[in-house]
Amino acid sequence: MRRLYNIGRLFTGAEEGVIPGAAIIFEGDRIAWCGHEGSEPRVLMDAVSDDYDCGGGLVTAGLIDAHSHPLYAGDRMAEVAMRSEGLSYAEIAKAGGGIKATVKSTRGESASALEAAGARRLAQWFDGGATTVEAKTGYHLNRDGELAAVRILKRLSNRDDLPRIEVTFLAAHAVPPDRGASLAGHANQVAAWCADARAAGARFCDVFCDSGYFTIGQTRKILQAAVRAKLIPRLHADELARTGGAKLAAEVHAASADHLLFADRSDARAMARAGVVATLCPVTALSMGKLPPVKQFVDAGTVIALGTDHNPGTSGITSMSQVIALAIGLFKMSAAQALFAGTVGSAQSLDLTDRGKVKRSLLADVVLWDADHEGGFAWAFGLAPRQVWKGGAPIE
Repeated sequence: MRRLYNIGRLFTGAEEGVIPGAAIIFEGDRIAWCGHEGSEPRVLMDAVSDDYDCGGGLVTAGLIDAHSHPLYAGDRMAEVAMRSEGLSYAEIAKAGGGIKATVKSTRGESASALEAAGARRLAQWFDGGATTVEAKTGYHLNRDGELAAVRILKRLSNRDDLPRIEVTFLAAHAVPPDRGASLAGHANQVAAWCADARAAGARFCDVFCDSGYFTIGQTRKILQAAVRAKLIPRLHADELARTGGAKLAAEVHAASADHLLFADRSDARAMARAGVVATLCPVTALSMGKLPPVKQFVDAGTVIALGTDHNPGTSGITSMSQVIALAIGLFKMSAAQALFAGTVGSAQSLDLTDRGKVKRSLLADVVLWDADHEGGFAWAFGLAPRQVWKGGAPIE
């Protein structure tokens, strides 16, 4: 067993709240005990073979990134300059940029090169304190490529040197750049691929439901097929315009609706009633120049999660620590609210009950921060972990 002691402040995310002067005991990959240092059960202390001095620092559960697109080739950095000149997301796509540009690059890359690049990227999430990452496909937009991407992410999820990965099938990311392709036709195809995606290792199915992308009817059809295939629905919703995506998420009892820049109070209430998590991505909101109605989600009782939205076009960051800082600064969330969203809320967004809190019997995914209080996330803007443990094992 391993014990962490001299924890100045333990942010549990559980009913115990914040515990000063704390200790944690790991047994294998699980938390065997946590509480005030000095009250450890003797039977556990007798079995401890490794002690780690946390130096009075802040300890939290491993952060959880509830929205990312890490498997791609190429980059779209030129689009940053286009946005700075006032071009919209739709205008950039019409000019040959956007998702289709990445699809062209990704289709031209070998599976082995994609896997190697994905692994290099995903390792960086540890540097921002994340131990679980939701990872989407979506840059092939054809059956074989999308299923190959699912398999790559599934293989990466089995590696001890990478964060835990929750695989999302996002073949409905855009209309494919193929002759004769249409949104309606592609929606029908994606619906037919869901069972294969599940067999390949996907856990979720996502759809980009928005203006210029998949309609409410097309999205409903795909997500209903996903549910039949035992994939958990989630969706990009109301990011570019208010098209009804949040309400559809409530209708189909999706795990999460993401972005939500144009959602309103009625959407927040519908999501809260249906138990749909609002996964917000502050870097993308900053890039798009519009903020989601965070206060309306809070007032409605909607659970909030956070994600990097790492992708080759609008968000290059991999640090959930920076995301929490932005949630505090941009969204005006308190440090505790933002940290809760990046742990407990993100776990709920991914329908995970074995992580996101420092609590007995949960996974020993824990981070010691280079700070003594959660306010350090806002102060440092990219607070660094002093040590990350995944499943009780230190990440070197």
